[in-house]
Amino acid sequence: MINPARFMVAISVCFSFIIIKAEYEGRRSGGSGWLVLFRMVVGSIFMLLTAVVAAFFGGIGAFFGYLFLQLMVCIVIPALVVEAI
Repeated sequence: MINPARFMVAISVCFSFIIIKAEYEGRRSGGSGWLVLFRMVVGSIFMLLTAVVAAFFGGIGAFFGYLFLQLMVCIVIPALVVEAI
């Protein structure tokens, strides 16, 4: 069976792209602080959920691998992109 955590990472990439765009528009109009908080909270929850699903289908190595991958996709990369723009 294919690990559904792969699909969850794809959803995270799409969601992160939408949030990056919204944060960029918010910065131009005066503030996007609530979007940063929303991205951090939802990203953290989805990051842990993806890691648990990966562990169920792939073991402890998949747990930490997907945890790190989702950390980068949901939290680190969007923060770096928004600050660079």
